[in-house]
Amino acid sequence: MMHGLWVQDQGMVDHLAQLVPLLHECASHVTEGSFEKADFSFKKIRMLTIADGPLQHLSKIIVDSLAHRLLSSIQGLPGALIDPSDYFEKSTLWAARHNFFKLNPYLSTGFVTINWAIMEAMEDEKVELQVVHIVDLSCSAAHPWQWLKLLDDFHGRPGGAPELYLTVLHDDNDFLAEMQSLLSKKAESLEVSFRFISVIGRLETLDFSNLRSTFQIKFGVAVAISCALQMHRLLLVDDNLSSTSIAQLQKMANFTQPKQMASSVCSPASTLNYLQTPSPRTPKLLARLLSAIRALKPNIMVIMEQDADHNTLLFRDRFNEVLNYYAALFDCFHAVAAANPGRTDERLRVERMILREEIKNILVCEGVHRHERHERLDQWAMHMEESGFHNVQLSFSAIREVGLSVRGNSRAADYIQISHSGCSVQHMSGSSRGMFQDDMLSSATSSPASSVYSPSPSPSNGSWVQELSHDQQSVRLIGLLYQCAAEVSAGSFDRANLCLEHITQLASLDAPHALQRLAAVFADALARKLLNLIPGLSRALLSSANSADAHLVPCRAPPHVRRAPVPEARAMEGERFVHLVDFSGPVANPVQWIALFHAFRGRREGPPHLRITAVHDSKEFLANMAAVLSKEAEAFDIAFQFNAVEAKLDEMDFDALRHDLGVRSGEALAVSVVLQLHRLLAVDDGRRHAAAGCLTPVQIIARSSPRSFGELLERELNTRLQLSPDASVVSSLSPHSPAAATAAHPMTSTPKLGSFLSAVRSLSPKIMVMTEQEANHNGGAFQERFDEALNYYASLFDCLQRSAAAAAERARVERVLLGEEIRGVVACEGAERTERHERARQWAARMEAAGMESVGLSYSGAMEARKLLQSCGWAGPYEVRHDAGGHGFFFCWHKRPLYAVTAWRPAASRRGHTRS
Repeated sequence: MMHGLWVQDQGMVDHLAQLVPLLHECASHVTEGSFEKADFSFKKIRMLTIADGPLQHLSKIIVDSLAHRLLSSIQGLPGALIDPSDYFEKSTLWAARHNFFKLNPYLSTGFVTINWAIMEAMEDEKVELQVVHIVDLSCSAAHPWQWLKLLDDFHGRPGGAPELYLTVLHDDNDFLAEMQSLLSKKAESLEVSFRFISVIGRLETLDFSNLRSTFQIKFGVAVAISCALQMHRLLLVDDNLSSTSIAQLQKMANFTQPKQMASSVCSPASTLNYLQTPSPRTPKLLARLLSAIRALKPNIMVIMEQDADHNTLLFRDRFNEVLNYYAALFDCFHAVAAANPGRTDERLRVERMILREEIKNILVCEGVHRHERHERLDQWAMHMEESGFHNVQLSFSAIREVGLSVRGNSRAADYIQISHSGCSVQHMSGSSRGMFQDDMLSSATSSPASSVYSPSPSPSNGSWVQELSHDQQSVRLIGLLYQCAAEVSAGSFDRANLCLEHITQLASLDAPHALQRLAAVFADALARKLLNLIPGLSRALLSSANSADAHLVPCRAPPHVRRAPVPEARAMEGERFVHLVDFSGPVANPVQWIALFHAFRGRREGPPHLRITAVHDSKEFLANMAAVLSKEAEAFDIAFQFNAVEAKLDEMDFDALRHDLGVRSGEALAVSVVLQLHRLLAVDDGRRHAAAGCLTPVQIIARSSPRSFGELLERELNTRLQLSPDASVVSSLSPHSPAAATAAHPMTSTPKLGSFLSAVRSLSPKIMVMTEQEANHNGGAFQERFDEALNYYASLFDCLQRSAAAAAERARVERVLLGEEIRGVVACEGAERTERHERARQWAARMEAAGMESVGLSYSGAMEARKLLQSCGWAGPYEVRHDAGGHGFFFCWHKRPLYAVTAWRPAASRRGHTRS
């Protein structure tokens, strides 16, 4: 607690001054392989990265990479962790790359430079039948803007535009189709003869044996090759060395490099006096490509690359360069986004989806897996010259035009300088240079490169999997999951880790069978439960919840949670002014309320004046929801108003609920809460033993001084099991236990839920409709929760597998919505365990204790929900079962209830009651 206050009292400058040495210190501990010291560094860094700033954002990504590198020497557990990049969709990746272009002034300037170089190289090609063939090898960095501008430039040339051929290499056919459409329309409007040629693939996997045929280049035409931010991927070599060799190199570097050189090797712009690993020869893959391109006899080849030295063998050198280079880049992006606040989400998307992947690859991977091998200009010049290419200087007029382009771009003018040294080099100008030193890194040897992303050491190397049939694999997977959970409960790290290793050989997020995908998600949750015992390390890892746009995906959840709004429509019959409050947060969906528009429009007296207030933590989502509903309301001729409340339900001030929601007198109020109320059940159930003399994780680490990560976790597990409240408190609450419905007064153990329900009751809503998971995941004992969760989500994954939903949509729901739920149920404890699902009968006891009474849901409401399922292609074993007492209905799969819908209002004896 004192540490938190101490951090808050420091100024931002002090924070930055502390953060940089801590990052170096943490990298040193990772290099040593010291889990205890690194864990402590992770905790200190996390306290300093709460503020919003470029270095803080970069630090979160760097410590995530350091944590992954620290774990990479362990077999089993790292492979079970699901990386945020596994949640990236094609559409969001496209958006991130487009945002990268918009936020990055260097890219647009680089494209302008490439275009001018091509234009100048083609000046001598003024023949009667002029044909220019351009090959774009930029792959994921390709952008239509570059070639749209070139079409304009060629069109404005005094001699007119030549006949243009453009071959684009990319691994996404949809992207190529969209690019072809854009460029073809542009060429047609300019009356330029143009042909687009698509080549599906990646540069590093391209067949170099016959590029002329692959790119469809005719003999006798002028050829230009363009490659942006891709050539470094061909520098990969299998540079895995034995730990002894790396140790010797590290010691030599530490012995021979004076510490006073630290300040002279910081500048990302400097190419002189920089300690770098010399490249003896051009790697074979790059040499083969350049040889194949040279055989095409191109008029010019233009490359654009990151001017950084990330291709060094020693980890410490790469870390220093990464910290310097990306600090300047993050600083630039924050400045561009600050000039346009609407681009904050774009910046976050770029940082997490583009730059994080680069940084992680540089810092975590080794050998052929490390493909982000950026080098400096002089190194590239050497590679090109060795391959038979000579430098082509841009003319003064070209440099002048590029300079004009920079000055005309307000976002680029402050960050780019042009130097004429045979090519155009973009330099970053910012205050972040010179603030990093490398003398914090110790002389300890690097961890063996072969241990990073290397195959499993299992003697059979996974061959046993091939010998099993699908049914045998399924049985084996279920047994391994239960065994792994039991080993976690027993505190046996080695056995749990071995189980995880075997599970990952059988399971995959992309597997065709639901059980394999479910097992991959549960393996991730079990691995994180082990890591959560080392909180600094665990929190250093970025989860899928941190991934860009993850908060937008669940809105496309299955129709189980997109019920027809029949209860609200019935409750509002005859009302002229209706206010509906949607607390559904991440699973909110405007489609549900469009159905309400239909119901209101069909009323005999006409639709009411409708206000909808939505509570969500994403401004972007709220804006989209407002636009969709406003458009539909206009089409239905309904007087409509949308209010956005940017917040999370569990973080709201319930004392100010009336004010925050804008509740007015004279309006009939309806409240809808979907899959959110259980989050208010979270309590810090570890505090009950705070006075029992329990050791903190740091104290346990300090006293035990374990030699390995396995020992550390086993000691921590055993200690936690001895002290855990879960082992002795409410462990008897099984889903079928009588005690489950008659436990201690619910309001005393869940003050947050009590405050919320009291606040809602004071608003006197005509109806409050809640949808919750029909499961018992709020038990105290871990093994009990795991068993219940595995059975529940197995049914849900099987249900989704049989649905008519597209594979991509199903994957989104499984990975983001359900994956986060499973992780919350299995991996978390105490106040962090917010996924505390309970059954309908338990919710009934809580609601009645809070002064609410049940509102019967009619059978017709259940029938409307059934129609919705059928309209979405959900039939067969799917059914909607009406509660025998008429209190609610259940969405079921093979007669197993998955979700329950119930309705409530203030009890008659307490209506009009308000809190004092």
